[in-house]
Amino acid sequence: MQLRDFDVNLLVTMEAVWTTRNVSNAARTLNLAQSTISAALNRLRHALGDELFTWSGSEMVPTPLTEQIMPDVTLLLNGVRAVLTKSLGQVETVERRLVIATADYVVALVGAQLLGRGAAEAPHLSFDFVEMRPQFINRATRPDIDLFIFPANALRTTGMERASLYEDSYVCIGAEDNPALFAGMSADEFLALRHIGYSAMPRVAFNHEMMLWDDLGKSTNLNLTMGNYLIFARIVAASDAVAIVPRRLARTLTGEWKLKWIELPLPTPSIEICAMWRPEQEKDVALAWLRDTLVAITANQVEAA
Repeated sequence: MQLRDFDVNLLVTMEAVWTTRNVSNAARTLNLAQSTISAALNRLRHALGDELFTWSGSEMVPTPLTEQIMPDVTLLLNGVRAVLTKSLGQVETVERRLVIATADYVVALVGAQLLGRGAAEAPHLSFDFVEMRPQFINRATRPDIDLFIFPANALRTTGMERASLYEDSYVCIGAEDNPALFAGMSADEFLALRHIGYSAMPRVAFNHEMMLWDDLGKSTNLNLTMGNYLIFARIVAASDAVAIVPRRLARTLTGEWKLKWIELPLPTPSIEICAMWRPEQEKDVALAWLRDTLVAITANQVEAA
């Protein structure tokens, strides 16, 4: 017999009889007439060349062949159910590894809660966070990235869907005992300090915070750059350098290191942090859950601040 000639629905009947050990109970389980179950069982017996179940006077007893094949039948039916469930949008059954490109501090802010919610709501999802680079936004070169998280006006994007996650702003951090960093300092005093900063590209000071001051013709004395915000606290705590970081990050760092932070003495607009994705991913069940979860996590952090 070829697969095209076999009615898979007969296996649903077999499973019901196996579970209930009774044709009448199997019929009630499947909401079918008892005669329909009996007819399906006869068809299955003919197809497999075995009695499958014999009546003992009190229950349907599985034959040795049934005992042998039922694990495979259960595995097959569960696989079909998973396909149907996924197509209907139930994220708890989706098995995926999602790739998110963003800055390291964003992972630090949302990672723990994302794992917790994932375990409870989408246990078969896992997450790969990768460093955000300008070239990643090119759809042709990096289609393997499922979601981008970065400031809305940091890169020019076309043809991408977006959702706002939260608003933030920049502050400057320095060692707690650094006398050169103080509230109310002038812009020139601030710019003359030794700065370390984020850069998404080597040999180039490519970052959002510096872009904000380009129109003013201002630039900082940038002595060291790297693609990781989280290491800044260690460096400035042990030197006279300062670093510009998102306020949400500064709030967490000052509790771990002997740091202080000030408002920037230059015009600095607030930052809208967005999630971006390709239009064809709009109805992706796993990504829709991820986007909604990130919005909820960041909203809760604002309320708790």
